[in-house]
Amino acid sequence: MEEIIKFTNKNLDIKGELIAISTLRPWINAGRVGSIALNKLKNITDAKLVGSLKNPGSFFDFTRYRPRFKYTKDKRKLLIPNIEISLGNHKNKDISFLFIDIREPHYNAELLIQNLFKMFKELNIKEYCRIGSMYDSVPHTRPLVVSGSNMRKSKLIRTSNNKYQGPTSIINLLSEKLSKINIETSNLMVHIPQYIQLDNDYFASAKILECLSEIYDLDSSIADNSFGETQYKDFTESLKFNPELNKLVSALEKYYDSNFSKPDKNLSDENIDQNTPMSGDLEDFLDSMSSKFEE
Repeated sequence: MEEIIKFTNKNLDIKGELIAISTLRPWINAGRVGSIALNKLKNITDAKLVGSLKNPGSFFDFTRYRPRFKYTKDKRKLLIPNIEISLGNHKNKDISFLFIDIREPHYNAELLIQNLFKMFKELNIKEYCRIGSMYDSVPHTRPLVVSGSNMRKSKLIRTSNNKYQGPTSIINLLSEKLSKINIETSNLMVHIPQYIQLDNDYFASAKILECLSEIYDLDSSIADNSFGETQYKDFTESLKFNPELNKLVSALEKYYDSNFSKPDKNLSDENIDQNTPMSGDLEDFLDSMSSKFEE
């Protein structure tokens, strides 16, 4: 198999068990939640960049993922979109983390997945977790819902019985291949309000980090959400000048309280209370928002 991933050093400093955590752009990265969380995880584990694609142009369309200029110490550098692989270590346990910032490939997706699968297998990873976010019919005035499939037990996470059918990312094939060789795979997703559209949703990223902190026994300070709380409070203040949106938020609150307020309810189609349907206005609004995001 053609080697497409280059490592800065093939002798990686892995301590104890190796856990891989990834995010996927632009899929499941609403509000850049996955990207923000992954960067904070890198910082708290002193992660260093250890690998990337040799020729990213073989996988990405640079008219869609744009290269960009960045100044570093008064020198301009061209940054080319790539997949970045970083390695960090737990401060108090014999656990290492492999962080993979994945971009949705435009070409040669099967080759990319084969190489990622080979890398995971050779590094003998114990567990693979993908984190992210999605827009949903939830209000910003209630605790954010975090769903997880095959996740370790946590009071912060609702078990997801995913029955979704429709378009998805080819990167899901990686999880399927890992499962076949008995490597634990899981997904962690935070559901964020569809109507806010923050470029950087720090409140939601803190929620994801709170869950990961509990699961992997990381420093809880990583989940500081003070800035995120300010973002959501500022939006609440703006509702005073938008009575129509205020009504929609109230309708979402009622829907949320009927379907997500009980902690023992799992996320599945079967557990949505059919006796509390959304109003026609709310459905129309969310449909129009969904169309906008798809475009």
